[in-house]
Amino acid sequence: MSDKVQFAARLRQAKAGRTSATEPALLSAWRWWLPPAAIALVFILIFVDPFIGDWDALEYTLSALHGTPSSMALGRGLFIFFNHALYVFAHAVFHLQPRHAYLLFKYVVVAQGPLAVIACWILTRDLSGSKYAATAAALLLTFSPVFVIYSGQVMTDVPALLLTTVALIVHLRGLQQRKVWLVILGAALLGAGVNLRETVGFYGPWLVFAPFVCGWRPNRRGVLLVVLSCMVFVIFAGSGFAYWFLSDPSYRAAWHGWRESMRVESALHPVNIRNVWPWLLFFLAASPLVLLTLPMAFVSEWRRRRLSLILLLAAVGLLANLLLLLNYSTTIGWRYLSTGLPALLPLSSLYLFRLTTRRLGTERRSFIATAAVIALIGVSFGVYLWPIRSASVKVRAASREYDQELMKVPRDAVMISGAQTVAVIYWRGIGAGEWDVIGPGAGWPEGKLDQTIADYLKLGRRVFLDADPRWWQPCGWHVSEVRELVKIETRFHFRRVAPTLFEIRPLDNPGASDQPHLENLLPEKRAEDVKRCFSSG
Repeated sequence: MSDKVQFAARLRQAKAGRTSATEPALLSAWRWWLPPAAIALVFILIFVDPFIGDWDALEYTLSALHGTPSSMALGRGLFIFFNHALYVFAHAVFHLQPRHAYLLFKYVVVAQGPLAVIACWILTRDLSGSKYAATAAALLLTFSPVFVIYSGQVMTDVPALLLTTVALIVHLRGLQQRKVWLVILGAALLGAGVNLRETVGFYGPWLVFAPFVCGWRPNRRGVLLVVLSCMVFVIFAGSGFAYWFLSDPSYRAAWHGWRESMRVESALHPVNIRNVWPWLLFFLAASPLVLLTLPMAFVSEWRRRRLSLILLLAAVGLLANLLLLLNYSTTIGWRYLSTGLPALLPLSSLYLFRLTTRRLGTERRSFIATAAVIALIGVSFGVYLWPIRSASVKVRAASREYDQELMKVPRDAVMISGAQTVAVIYWRGIGAGEWDVIGPGAGWPEGKLDQTIADYLKLGRRVFLDADPRWWQPCGWHVSEVRELVKIETRFHFRRVAPTLFEIRPLDNPGASDQPHLENLLPEKRAEDVKRCFSSG
């Protein structure tokens, strides 16, 4: 590299307020990153899921046990096969049983939560040169409700956040130190992250623009670096899915089944301009201060240094979250808005620190005030969300014991269990039975529930309904399913087999004369439950 290029690179680093030679070593700076990581671990353990987690988590658990990729999206292979290897080892050495494997998978994710906080601290320190701003970024992540909750489940969100942040650190240091192998390694790690969550692929523009913003010239060497990085990224992102899709007919069939279920789900939640409101609401819940400070942070950084690395990264993170608007999931899942957090936290924390420093005069006072505000807002959101979360936690805690309910019905029964449908699928998946399900969401036969039940009965299958109100949410898109369920009470007879469990029989069966009182599932009968609904607008 010529002296002129070296000088330009050093000048850019000087403008950024730091050089790699003056950055404190990670271990010597432990007083800054260890407290946020420790606080995060405490929060995660307090809020850890009582069982496995959301719907997807049960699928990941079963896939990891069986050593097969998920049918969802690109298969989530890195997450599943990593967990599968852990299970094989733990089963061989410690005789871990399948029904307890979820504990291993869950606490591996728990351990990754504090590591993600530390990685966030390193990335922000590398971009800003400020240990104060880095610690503020770590605290923003520590007090993010979505981060805390999903750090305690068998879900890919936090592992993806961790790997994305590590990939950005490696790639950034490769660019700053002019080490091509680090740049390529960072691109490979970022591509691998797509096999945790496909939305990591939205960080692709960083690989294209970051080298030139960092001082690499747009000459043949610079363009070749970008092309090579993108090729490595694509190979690591898609090769696993391509292998399974092309080599395994069963996987192809399952994947096409997932595509069809997504088509049905997207019809229930069409993409339109109104999706902006739940997007904003979920963004606010993911990290309140990030959303509130983002516009001013962009303007402030642009006025100071025009297009800097920290501004470019934030723009990529914002783009990643905006792209979520193109998918129906934006209206029903707040966790997806964690996609852009690794890129947005550095800029927001730096802006907060600069703003409070101007107001309070010293960096120390600024940091104390910033940390206090982050903690106060984070705790306030936690208090607000606690009742909403409590209802879903009770459902998942019951899933852990739901096999006891399933023992009361035949092993080949057809179950209508509402929110416990995933529990039925899980217990079937580990070999406890062969139950079929009529489940909510994509599996719900909208407008044809009574006909679907009648068809099963004609085939000699026994159909059971769990009418426990806890499994039937009186909120949002669930309401139409509840109303259709209520209508079947006049079209069939019912026989009680447990307090809330009923066998559905034809009308010509006089021996089934119990009343399930399904009207009690309607929203108008459940005012207190409706109050706890989380409205997405």
